Amino acid sequence: MNSINDILEFRFSQNSFSEKGKNIIPSHIVNLCQSRISTLNAITEKIGNSMIDEKPTKGIREVYLKFIKIYKSESGFDDKFDKRELRTLTYSLTFKENQENSIFGNSNYLNQCILLLNDNWRDSFISGLLDCYLANWGCSNRESFITLSKFLTDKISNYQGSRSLFQSLKTNSRFFDKEKGDIDLGATLAISNRNISEATKYLSLPDHWITYPYFYGVINGYFEKSKNRLDTILDDISLTLEKHSNSTKATRTNKLIVSKIICHTTTAGEIVQNKVKDIAFKLVGDPGITSIWRPFENANQTEILTINKAREILNEWVTRQFINVFFEKCINDNRRKRFWLQYSKKITAFKVFGPSHIKRILKTDQRISEYVDGRFHSVDSNRDVSAFMFLIGDHKMIEFSDPGYAFYAYKATNSAAPSFDAKYVSSVDNFRDGSMPMLVYRSGYHLHSFSDEGRLSHNDGDMKWEDVFSNWLKRKAGINV
Repeated sequence: MNSINDILEFRFSQNSFSEKGKNIIPSHIVNLCQSRISTLNAITEKIGNSMIDEKPTKGIREVYLKFIKIYKSESGFDDKFDKRELRTLTYSLTFKENQENSIFGNSNYLNQCILLLNDNWRDSFISGLLDCYLANWGCSNRESFITLSKFLTDKISNYQGSRSLFQSLKTNSRFFDKEKGDIDLGATLAISNRNISEATKYLSLPDHWITYPYFYGVINGYFEKSKNRLDTILDDISLTLEKHSNSTKATRTNKLIVSKIICHTTTAGEIVQNKVKDIAFKLVGDPGITSIWRPFENANQTEILTINKAREILNEWVTRQFINVFFEKCINDNRRKRFWLQYSKKITAFKVFGPSHIKRILKTDQRISEYVDGRFHSVDSNRDVSAFMFLIGDHKMIEFSDPGYAFYAYKATNSAAPSFDAKYVSSVDNFRDGSMPMLVYRSGYHLHSFSDEGRLSHNDGDMKWEDVFSNWLKRKAGINV
């Protein structure tokens, strides 16, 4: 029986179809395209590429393993790598697998790699080497860093080609000096009134390189040279720090730069301090959380002091704002507000306890709205009474929003004292104990019988209650303002 192809006289040859397909595009069109591609390549070669070459998306592991295998075989590297593999090798220096060191991590590997690259040198190798150099800026492997620095900076300084990128790197070669190049770049940008966010563009580097350690020094140098006009550059520094940390909070750079900014703005106006406070919370976090503001590993003494001081200052700013809002919104008592604002520098920790509707009220105030969640503990009771618990020196103290409630003070070491970290509180009345003694007794203008723990009322007599409180705080809590 004839097949359907035979009946229809349909003849199909795959080979014939394939051959005819090669001639679909006329030869003169093919020749024209090839001519124009050659022209474009010639133009690119003449004017150069203005940006760093893209990092290879594949082949890094294979080239790394090939290099290690040849190195260990001691068979020599002559003609073992083609030009594409050598370029990929420059991006493979920090790659490592299993227990094997990276090429950069082993000085013997790195020395051999540099010999190999030098024997087969192409200017395009600069891109990958510079990537490794800036990504390992300030690393603990000082020997490899110095070796790479010497080789790379010599190649940049001796560049004789026409590619605009490498000409720019050569012009700016001082910014790659291993000792202070980063600081110099930051200072240069500041002096010329350039934005720090333009740092990568200034060197014709990819934007994402802003995350490299090199740019900590750039940002630091910029801050030091422009801190006298800090109010005009805060937004730019904040944006750059956010990019540098890749939106990760409490990084080494964020802690150091933000801490320096805080310490520098202690005498600034409220508007600037509020902006700095917002930046600190965004880039580092709440100073009330010790673990977040703990100095990073291997921080030197100056860095430790700066971070700790900044946390102390930031905590005072936040405390002052909470005191203002608490005594305005919850009790509307200006005398108590003024009194405790004097002691805000001495308050090292605080938390507000109260019903959930009080929390909502506090969150409507823009001064503290974004910090309320971490500083407020909701109680079960719906009574319109809240408590401001704070730590001064060795004492845990409590003020209540109800004007008829006394002030309480407990020794911080007292296990029976209310806890900042209590998971469940039914009512702020749990913090009151009418059986506790008065903190100090008074007869006219005479004060006597001072106690370490107890309560005091906010009633005036011959002496204002503020004077009574101040005397007790000075004598028993060791606090004087």
